[in-house]
Amino acid sequence: MTGGTELPQVRTALPGPLSKVALQRKDRVLNGVLRDFEGVPFVEARRHDYLIEDLDGNTFADHVSAWGAAPYGAHPPTVRAAQLAAWDRYGMEITNYLQTEPVIELAERLVALAPGRIARVAPTVTGTEAVEGAVKLAREATGRPMILSFLGQYHGESTYLAAANSTDTSVPTTGNAQYVPGFVFAPYPHSFRGPFQRGAGPFDDTLTLDFIENWLLRLQVEPTQIAGVLIEPVAGEAGILAPSAEFWGGLTALCDRYGWLLILDEVQTCLGRCGTVFAADLWGLEPDILLLGKGLTAGGQAIAAIMATDAVLADSHTHLGGTYAWEPAACAAALAGLDLLASGEVLANVKELGAVAREELLPLVDRFEQVGDVRPLGAWVALEFVTDKASITAAPAFGWAVHQNMLRRGVLAISEGNKPLYRMQPALTMPPELFRWSCRQLAEAIAQVAADPPVE
Repeated sequence: MTGGTELPQVRTALPGPLSKVALQRKDRVLNGVLRDFEGVPFVEARRHDYLIEDLDGNTFADHVSAWGAAPYGAHPPTVRAAQLAAWDRYGMEITNYLQTEPVIELAERLVALAPGRIARVAPTVTGTEAVEGAVKLAREATGRPMILSFLGQYHGESTYLAAANSTDTSVPTTGNAQYVPGFVFAPYPHSFRGPFQRGAGPFDDTLTLDFIENWLLRLQVEPTQIAGVLIEPVAGEAGILAPSAEFWGGLTALCDRYGWLLILDEVQTCLGRCGTVFAADLWGLEPDILLLGKGLTAGGQAIAAIMATDAVLADSHTHLGGTYAWEPAACAAALAGLDLLASGEVLANVKELGAVAREELLPLVDRFEQVGDVRPLGAWVALEFVTDKASITAAPAFGWAVHQNMLRRGVLAISEGNKPLYRMQPALTMPPELFRWSCRQLAEAIAQVAADPPVE
């Protein structure tokens, strides 16, 4: 216990005997990408508060929070109660055909929260579908065919539109992304690792704008053919990259000059993750289209949203929803989540988590040769590992060894074997003392791995 908060305990080897049997069963029946349990070597038995317990009784601090879709811990009582009450009252209903009051109220609440001229909502289920819908809307509203986007982002898993932007992996996505027409790409602004520069930054991330103006618009696509700019205000899967105010000023100026719609994909960043209601609020951005997901669920049912200005959505006849878009129970849970956010306590806790991350993790850059960069933002922090500070050659093996070490310490965060990144994504309401304990475990894990680093 620390400060009254239960700490994780790992009592067995990983996977433990019961998890090992369950994982073997899984491998016999699930698809290829799910037949690998090295990253998460256990099977969850239950969750409570901010801990995950496996079948063998081991517990882990949850720094995944269902990839951000459980922003208030395991079972937020008010969200659960609202969802069950709506389910008992309405059951399953198709919002695309028949309306219920929770749908209308949620749309009103979101419009009231949204930045700038955002005035309407189109219901959908997932972030992937929200991106698909946004591209359709931009093309419909402008009569133009092309979308400008940025390498290194993540916009979902569908084959045609969204997969064209699923370029966060360290290798190209074979067979779909690089062959999809209708998109042009620039490098995502990155102050630590510049696309045309060697060594570590800080670099001027507005060089991306120069690339757009002097290369893409001169040699690849005419500005009048671009319908909109699809961009994450913070690139999460790429390692929590937050562009500068100067970049945003330049990008919005291009949108104004050429009539491009600004499409902000806030599926990962919305509703408190970055310390503000929307990441757009960090820079005063006023998008034409705003995409929500993950945190909107509040830990309830799947739900996402396409928000836009009157000019884009008021008279659009583009089909955007589906059978499961905005089930009444999902809307009720989302409304309960908005109530939690409105209290002010959640954002205050996010501010404290951010302060803990800066205090505990920023010094690791000077302490360890392999810690190239630490990027904290709200209830989010990424560490980028390198072989050395001079070359900043990516060190995914080092990051993977840190992840394995942290699992044995009882901390589950986000890491992939082909990326040099370690990302902590706690619930917005995680007690700061548990987050601080986890950060200190991370420092100790890095020290252990650095003492005998793996070969890259």
